[in-house]
Amino acid sequence: MERIFKSWSGLASHFIGECFDVAKPFIDERYSGLDPLIRFVAAQLYIDCHLSSESILLLIREQKEWDTDLVARSVMEGSLKFTYMLQGEPPDIGRKVDEYWNILPQFASIKHSERAVRFLQEVPDPDNPNWLPFKELILDEPMITAIRSKYSRQERQSLEESWSFTGICRAFAKSDNLGLKLFANLAHGYGMSSHLIHKDADGIGMVWDRFRRDPERQTAVKLGHSARVVSDVCTFAKLRLFSLLRACQQPTDSIGTIEQRYQELLFDELAKAGKQFTDIEYSLHGQPG
Repeated sequence: MERIFKSWSGLASHFIGECFDVAKPFIDERYSGLDPLIRFVAAQLYIDCHLSSESILLLIREQKEWDTDLVARSVMEGSLKFTYMLQGEPPDIGRKVDEYWNILPQFASIKHSERAVRFLQEVPDPDNPNWLPFKELILDEPMITAIRSKYSRQERQSLEESWSFTGICRAFAKSDNLGLKLFANLAHGYGMSSHLIHKDADGIGMVWDRFRRDPERQTAVKLGHSARVVSDVCTFAKLRLFSLLRACQQPTDSIGTIEQRYQELLFDELAKAGKQFTDIEYSLHGQPG
């Protein structure tokens, strides 16, 4: 299996790298086709998702498929936020970029401040120099009042909800775009990854169940699991590039051209691994138990 994982991770890395190369001119600071703030914020989120995607592929290469789900959840959420942000007419995009980059961080800064205050109240030596980073988070009351005076509690909650994973999926579900409607179905996978992140009984149980299976089923599910993650990494790379090109009013046919080059060696092989898992898990062995 080592050869397979190296092949998948290497090819997928090249695939998302080619997507990044197409995107690069449009996130470069010299690009003038977008409002400067929109371009800057889009660039930071695009780059961050790409770097995390590379981390996922390194984990796949090392056969750490469970840990990939933790980082993949972050890339999934970042990619959906990127798509949501760049969806619509320029005024709508500008408003959402301002919400994401300027307004929501202000709300978060109040929460960070409150946590820091509670922390310093509970530690035995609050003046210890080790706690200086916590003191830097504390806002003075006039600043907190100024932030809160701009928005009511209901407005703050509504804005935070609209930028949550569930809120974005809900917005996509109402879209006239069939592709965006389908992304609303990601809520199930996002919820399942929560069990792994929080190390609850369901999350630990999924890992435990994997190792109870016979060798044939273990191999099939390991390959199927990894193939799904690699496929998702590539899909979200395409989604980010498509959203960026569309916002820049550029043709998107380059995505299909890149994809075609990797169809036989990567995407067909990922699909085969998924089918093999289904055949072995359900057809030959019945329902998993």
